[in-house]
Amino acid sequence: MRSFFAPRSVAVIGASQTPTKAGHVIVRNLRALGYQGAVHPIHPTLERLHGYDVRPSLVAVPGELETVVVAVPRERVAGCLREAAARGARAVIVVTAGFADAGDEPGRALDAELRGLLAGAPFRMMGPNSIGTLSPADGFTTSITSQAPLTQGRVSFFGQSGMFASGLADMVRSEARFGVARVACLGNKLDVDELDLLEFLGDDPRTGVIGGYFEGLRDGRRFLELARRVAARKPLVVLKSGRSELGRRAAAGHTGTLSGEDAVFAGAFRQAGLVRAEDLEDFFDLLEGFGHLAAAPGGRVAVVSITGLGCVLAADAAEASGLSLPPLSAGCQARMRAVFPPWAPARNPVDMWAAIERSGVEAAYTHLARAALEDPAFDALVLVFTLIPEADFDAAALVARLRAEHPDKALAAVFMGGEAERLRAWSLAFRRAGVPVYPSPRRALRVLAALATRAGLRS
Repeated sequence: MRSFFAPRSVAVIGASQTPTKAGHVIVRNLRALGYQGAVHPIHPTLERLHGYDVRPSLVAVPGELETVVVAVPRERVAGCLREAAARGARAVIVVTAGFADAGDEPGRALDAELRGLLAGAPFRMMGPNSIGTLSPADGFTTSITSQAPLTQGRVSFFGQSGMFASGLADMVRSEARFGVARVACLGNKLDVDELDLLEFLGDDPRTGVIGGYFEGLRDGRRFLELARRVAARKPLVVLKSGRSELGRRAAAGHTGTLSGEDAVFAGAFRQAGLVRAEDLEDFFDLLEGFGHLAAAPGGRVAVVSITGLGCVLAADAAEASGLSLPPLSAGCQARMRAVFPPWAPARNPVDMWAAIERSGVEAAYTHLARAALEDPAFDALVLVFTLIPEADFDAAALVARLRAEHPDKALAAVFMGGEAERLRAWSLAFRRAGVPVYPSPRRALRVLAALATRAGLRS
């Protein structure tokens, strides 16, 4: 499996001078990301592409050849696999679509031909209909969309959709959601599937958090055993589509995957101790939380909010998520009241506007947050901000200090309202300080509930 993420050499069959062609983009990405292995674009007549020597065929590639990427019309794919086998390749990624996913008779026949070839192949194959992998630490990608460098980190995610190594990778990078270890797009799963990825990522020292998107599974029993073993060591967040009959039909048309009854998957996920995401938004919320935070030892949360609306919504979300908002202890109340006017109450959730008016925004946030985090009654703290000019200060520096002072407690931020550019700047700064950011108390508390549940399952 390492050959899919960090090969010593890679050949790209279907290299092209046309900037929009997959074979052109893949080679350009390898150059742009600083991949240090040998790159061999394959084309019958080209001589150079992005500074690499172009070879007319795999036979002409000098030395050992570890990984082959196939980006040619579907009728030529089988021949490319035969060439890869003859050259002793260890891994093949087939970008080309139009097999079982097409639903036509020629596609099914070609699919059957590939299955026959794989039976005796010396390599593992990802795809077809796969845009492959991303591995930031290795500068390696086979994505067919332009890629800028991703921040290296401990979160790995995979699924059958090419979106994971294209638009969604772009989102993670541009929003600084979390640092990335590995990304894989499985396509039709003719060979390599979710179980292969789970086994690899479960043992991968770079990966600390795993996210998987599933449309269906071939071997439910093996998945359950493997997922339980992996989830005992690393958070495993799963997004399962095809919950409805319409969704199951869409999955079959997307990658040719048959998606079983959702209740069966739900039961399996619970048994294995997995965290199930409700949708794509929730999936990345959870990965961001697990990517930045240690699991809270319990579900006792303090909320400090600039707005009363944030307090009320947080209270509703806490109850819905199974979290508690314990009352402030007498000592914590006394500490907090030092920044409030005499008439203002101090209770959890903390409506802090009166403290801001009396003591200033930075002093209020600093004092109230520290009082909550230093109270042993709380496992986590949610800070709610509204990004108006009157509430402006170096909040990113504050939360970075709080994270350093209290690494054992979960700290999340909520930004409720504000001008778009200010929201983006604050979000980037907070995430770079290791604090996850959410647009509502509901989404923040949902993540904290997942962390607390995982901590309870492992205790």
